[in-house]
Amino acid sequence: LQSRQLAVPRYEVINIEGEAHAQTFHVRCMVEALNEAPLGRGNSRRLAEQEAAQLALVALGLEEKA
Repeated sequence: LQSRQLAVPRYEVINIEGEAHAQTFHVRCMVEALNEAPLGRGNSRRLAEQEAAQLALVALGLEEKA
């Protein structure tokens, strides 16, 4: 995003579900160029952030849907 003169995305944990040993994280990726922040989900915060970032890139037309 920075190479395209866009601001760095911000990530926000929306929800954490499950027991401590089997949690699911829901993370929103906020990008100024998007009206709606994509939501990622994963069994770690990092994986949820990566999914949300991937969805943001697709929404911006910078990557194809996997």
